[in-house]
Amino acid sequence: MEGLDYLKKTLLSFADSRDRDLQELEQLFTLKTYKKNDFFLKEKNISKNIGFVVSGILREFYTDKDGREYNKTFCLPGYFTGSYYDLSSAKPSVVSIQAMTDVKILVMSYSEYKRLVSNDIFWLKIAYSFAHNLLISKIEKEYQLLTLSATERYDLLLSSNKDFKQLIPDYHIASYLGITPISLSRIRSNKIKIRN
Repeated sequence: MEGLDYLKKTLLSFADSRDRDLQELEQLFTLKTYKKNDFFLKEKNISKNIGFVVSGILREFYTDKDGREYNKTFCLPGYFTGSYYDLSSAKPSVVSIQAMTDVKILVMSYSEYKRLVSNDIFWLKIAYSFAHNLLISKIEKEYQLLTLSATERYDLLLSSNKDFKQLIPDYHIASYLGITPISLSRIRSNKIKIRN
């Protein structure tokens, strides 16, 4: 199945169990394809699956009562998605997860994941690493929003992935940074002036 070796390598980096062959992955995951703008999860639906992005890009976002969207994160190949908060709460989802390009995702039911975590130390290590990484990522973004300028946040985003400018439309980047598209345009213009 496409993407299984990529997933296996990622899981082993979390749990560092080199003797584990992970043959069970083929029975646990299903490869699904989503077209651009399709939803992996829609707000107010119950989140039931976790996914591993094999190819393409998704965005996780919130929508306020006036219909404005706020990007929470972008999921690139090698990232997990599924809204951990919504999966854990088992309540209607507060987040939407949408394909920004055509996407291939290896999908596993969250109930199966919980069963594995409760019965297997390897999967418990995966769960710990995953939760730890989510927490660190959340703290980093919170710190950046509260202490850094929009220009500094933009520079940090690009330093984490140099292709963001080509892969993700400006208005989505602006939303993620907590600024308007006009402000993002000004930041880019100032950078060009400084270089010249």
